[in-house]
Amino acid sequence: MEKDLVIKGSDFYTKKESLKQVKVDNVNWNVYYIDEKTNEKWIEEYLYPEMQAGGPPQLRLIEKFPWE
Repeated sequence: MEKDLVIKGSDFYTKKESLKQVKVDNVNWNVYYIDEKTNEKWIEEYLYPEMQAGGPPQLRLIEKFPWE
């Protein structure tokens, strides 16, 4: 697994299409996904709470989900 892999911009939307949503964290605005082909785990994040809707989203590859 490539450490700290982050996907933004148009690549974000392309990658997101291939992922299965696992859980939504409505408190922190995070969405968790799994790539069923590779078993990679991803988190959709909004890093700029001061911006409308949290700013542009990003996908970040994670080692495990917080609840694991």
